[in-house]
Amino acid sequence: MKMRKLFAGIAAAATLLGGMALGAASAQADDAATTAGTAAIKVKNSQEGHTYAAYKFATLTVDTDNEGKSVQVGTDAAWEEAVQQAVNVANNAQQPVQTMPAEYAGNPAAYVATKTGTADEAWFRAFAAAMRTQGAANSTVNGNGGDVALNGLGEGWYLVTDTYTKDGSQRTGVNAIVATTLSGIASDFKVVGDRGTGQGKITAVGEFVAKNENTPTIDEKTVASADPEVSFDGTTVKIGQKLTYTVKATVPETAAGYDSYLYSIQDVASKGLTIDGESIKVQQAGGKNVTGYTVTGPTVGQTGETTTTITFANAKDYAGKQLVVTYNATVNDQILDNANKITNTAKASHDGIFDGTGVTKTLYTGNLEFLKYGVDADANKLAGATFNVYAGAQAEGTPLKFSNIATGVNGAYKFDVNGSEAVVSGTDGKVSLNGLAAGKYTFKETGFVAGYAKNIVPEFTIEVTIANNGAVSYALTEDNNKLGLASTASVDKTTIIKVKNVKSITQLPLTGAAGTTLFTVVALLVAGAGVTVAVKSRQRMH
Repeated sequence: MKMRKLFAGIAAAATLLGGMALGAASAQADDAATTAGTAAIKVKNSQEGHTYAAYKFATLTVDTDNEGKSVQVGTDAAWEEAVQQAVNVANNAQQPVQTMPAEYAGNPAAYVATKTGTADEAWFRAFAAAMRTQGAANSTVNGNGGDVALNGLGEGWYLVTDTYTKDGSQRTGVNAIVATTLSGIASDFKVVGDRGTGQGKITAVGEFVAKNENTPTIDEKTVASADPEVSFDGTTVKIGQKLTYTVKATVPETAAGYDSYLYSIQDVASKGLTIDGESIKVQQAGGKNVTGYTVTGPTVGQTGETTTTITFANAKDYAGKQLVVTYNATVNDQILDNANKITNTAKASHDGIFDGTGVTKTLYTGNLEFLKYGVDADANKLAGATFNVYAGAQAEGTPLKFSNIATGVNGAYKFDVNGSEAVVSGTDGKVSLNGLAAGKYTFKETGFVAGYAKNIVPEFTIEVTIANNGAVSYALTEDNNKLGLASTASVDKTTIIKVKNVKSITQLPLTGAAGTTLFTVVALLVAGAGVTVAVKSRQRMH
C-alpha cells in the first residue's frame, strides 16, 4: 500500500510514553557511525547501562514510479497480529473510540502510517506502548551516554526497545516506533519532532532521542569557609563554623527538545548543620542570572535532616548549561549526636524522584581530653582547676569559649562562641572539649585549687588530628610545657594526657625529660630575688 511522503513526518513526530520516542525515515544518520551499504537508526542521548534492540515489523519501500513522493508500507507477516493488537489498543484509548477502516485489513502498519497530524500524537504514544516484541531482534546496541547506531538493518519500520538493570532486576523501558534511513529520499527531507515527548530537536528521519534517561548527575559539590578570615582545612570543622556550599549541575541537552522539562536539584544536610535559606543563590556558570526556579525548604525532618529542593520550571532554556547553586550553613552542636560528623548530599532529577547516589561532602569535628591531678590526696584527680584555651601553639589573643554539655556540670564542654572562656576540671579531674576542628590548642591555668602554688602555672599544647575517615586522635606537643607539668601516661593500655598541680617547687618533676625543670624554676626565683635586691639597694642610695 502506498502512502504520501507525509508519512515520514508522522513517523518522526513521534512518541514516547515515559521513556522513548518515535522517529522516522531519512537518507542518512548524521553523527552516529553506520555500516556501509545498510540502513541504520540513530539513538540520540543513549544511556549508559541500557541496551537498545530493533525489531522490524513493516517494510518501507520508496515508490520510484512516483519520483520518490510516496512510500509503500507492508506489514511483515510475522508481525501482523502484534501490530493489529497495538492498533486496537490505541484506537480504544481515544475519545471517541476510533476504528481502523476495512481497507487496511491484513496490513495494519499502513493504517498506522496514516496518523499524520499533531492530533495523532497521543494515538501514536498509545500504539508504541502497546507493541510487543516478536522473535529475535534485528540489531542491538549498548548505550554510552552519547549517540549510538543500530546498524545492519534492512530498510523498514521498527519497534525499538530499551532494557536495563536496576536494583539487581532487569527493567524494560518504553517502546519507540522508529524507521530506518531510506535510500531514494532526499537527504534534505525534514520532519517535525514531537516536543511533548522530547523530540523537538529531531528534524530528520532515521533517528530519535532516548527519553528514558539515566538519572542526571551532579557535576561537583564543594565547601569553603563562609568567612575568608576564618581558616578551614576542607575536612574538619568546629561547632559554630560558618560554611559556604557550592553545587554544580548541568541540565541535560535533551531538555531543549521539550515544550517543558522538569529538572530539580535536591540537597539533604544531616543533623548538625543549619541551612540558611535566605542565602540560597542560583546562577549559570560564569555568573549569568537564572530565572524561573522555585525553592522548597529548607525543611527539617524528624531525624534532623534538612532538605532543600530547587525546581526549574523552564529548564529547557538552560539545556546543556551548568547551573551553580550556593548557600551558607552553620555547624551546630547536634554534630556531637551524629557521630561527630556532618554530611551533605546533592542529587539531580528529571522526574522529581531523587533515586541516584548523588555527591556527598562529609566534614568531621574532633575532641580532646586530659586528666588534672595534684599531690597527696589529690594524686589521682583534682577537681576545680580552671583553664583558658587558645587556638594555636601560644597562649595569645582571645581565649576560646565553651559551654557545659550538661548544665552546671564541670569537666565536659562543647565549643560555643557564646559560652564562657573558663573551663574547669570535673569531679573526676578530667577536662574534655568537644566540637573542635583539627589543630593545636594551648591551655593556661588561670584558677587554682586552694592550697596549690599560684606562681607555678601549667601551660601546655595539645594537637588534635582528624583522619580522612573521621578517626580522632590527640597528643601533647613540645610547644610550651616548660615546667613539665603536662605529661603522658599509659592507663589500661590507653595513652592519656595528665596535668599536674603542685604546692611547692619541690614537687615539680625531677626526672626524665623534665629533670631540669626544678633548676629552671630555682634560677627564675634567684633572678627574681636579684631584681628585688637591686631595687632595694638603689632605694637605699637615694
